[in-house]
Amino acid sequence: MIQVTGKAWCGVILIAAILASLAPAYAEDKSDKSLLDVLRQKHVLTQQDYERLKGSELTPAQRAALIDVLRDKGVLTKDEAAKLESAAPAAPAAAKPASTLPQVGYDEGFFLRTEDGNFSMRINGRIAEDFLFSEPNSSPSDTQTLDRARLGVDATFYKYFRMRLENEFSSGAFSGSSGLRDAFIAVTPMPEFNLQAGQYPVPVSYESILSKKYTNFVERAAVVSSTFNPRRDVGVMAYGQFANKLVQYQLAGMNGAGQNRADNNGDKDLVAHLVVAPFVNEGPEHLRGFNFGSGVTWGHQPTETFDKSGNPTTKSSMSGLTETFFTFFPAVTRHGDRLRWGSHVAWLGGPFSVVSEYIQTEEARDGLGKNGADLPRLYTDGAYVDGTWMITGEPKPYNARIHPKRPLWDMKNPGPGAWEAALRYEYYKLRHGAGPGDAELDNRYDAIVAGINWYPNEFFRFSVNYIYGSFANRGANKSPNPAQHSNNLVLCRAQVEF
Repeated sequence: MIQVTGKAWCGVILIAAILASLAPAYAEDKSDKSLLDVLRQKHVLTQQDYERLKGSELTPAQRAALIDVLRDKGVLTKDEAAKLESAAPAAPAAAKPASTLPQVGYDEGFFLRTEDGNFSMRINGRIAEDFLFSEPNSSPSDTQTLDRARLGVDATFYKYFRMRLENEFSSGAFSGSSGLRDAFIAVTPMPEFNLQAGQYPVPVSYESILSKKYTNFVERAAVVSSTFNPRRDVGVMAYGQFANKLVQYQLAGMNGAGQNRADNNGDKDLVAHLVVAPFVNEGPEHLRGFNFGSGVTWGHQPTETFDKSGNPTTKSSMSGLTETFFTFFPAVTRHGDRLRWGSHVAWLGGPFSVVSEYIQTEEARDGLGKNGADLPRLYTDGAYVDGTWMITGEPKPYNARIHPKRPLWDMKNPGPGAWEAALRYEYYKLRHGAGPGDAELDNRYDAIVAGINWYPNEFFRFSVNYIYGSFANRGANKSPNPAQHSNNLVLCRAQVEF
């Protein structure tokens, strides 16, 4: 029996990604895309929508009418509409039986699917290497970390049943530990109502829902990393959208214990998330990518463990973490209700994007004081606002790959790839009245992050972030350099995705 180690998997993933980027045989001919392919590339259709519609046929008149409507709404440019009209397939002379041979190829993952779209499987993965350069006498020290080494599989059965499995093979300092990440099944009968069960990201924070492959910076904002860490949990969720994504919702019941952990109490977290995109279907073209939303989780959290004298030993509240996971506010013991809520506003238009999000939390410390008295609650709040600009003019997609207009390794017309500038301001504050054994831990972190992202082609991303952070308190475990309130560092990432 041959065993494949985590390092060997990393090598397999890297080789596969490089072959995918260099071998044009795997890619579709960009000049001859079908209407569905174009709509998927523009992110009008999700991959799930694409798989569901693939194999469906329109009459030539219906197809022409649909192209006219999409052109009038600004989804297709005049040139794109003209190319699709000129490439309209001729009506078949006679119906032919569908082929029973499976289709195999590459399209943002290696796929195997039937022609009618009833069954499909897609394999994808990524590797991300991080490089940290810190000031002298500060923590953490300069380091190189394999932050991500993931392999995932998506499968569809009978069009309306979906499964996803993803595993982490790295145990780097920033990724946490190796092990299972996504593991869920979903039933998707209609856009308005779908069901999902298993382990998946908690649907509350705008940035937490985004895959880290597509976040604007190397790491999420401190308030997001600290508040939703780990960001996945086990539960059951109903979700859907109305009026062609005008309103989207998620409603879930989750364990509240986090990923890869057995449930530790009979209570569950209740989760609700709502997003409204008022101009997604009608209105000014430059406002189509505008949306806003709010999310909330509420549940009861146990103390979890006690020593022989019956005193709590687990300090499992939220802590204060910077982008490099320096702890400027340690976790404390908590017991009782936990409330997390937040709101966001986002706009993506052409090569630009602007996002702002506010998150607040409250954790009870019931019965943890002298003679069973309640300790003061732990409160946190934080926010960020960031903006990006695709310098080379590509449209900024939501939670999806950047496709450079002129990829670096394009055999016909090589170019500079895609370049993106990004800027973020953020803060995160934690506070509570001290209890027995607790020092006055209140602290606040403010930071400015400036970044450059380079995408040589759709498979590779290289990012450089400069981070200036300041801390309300200085000293051991309160600031990276105990002698000062501020800190400068550079965080870089090299990422390959297939």
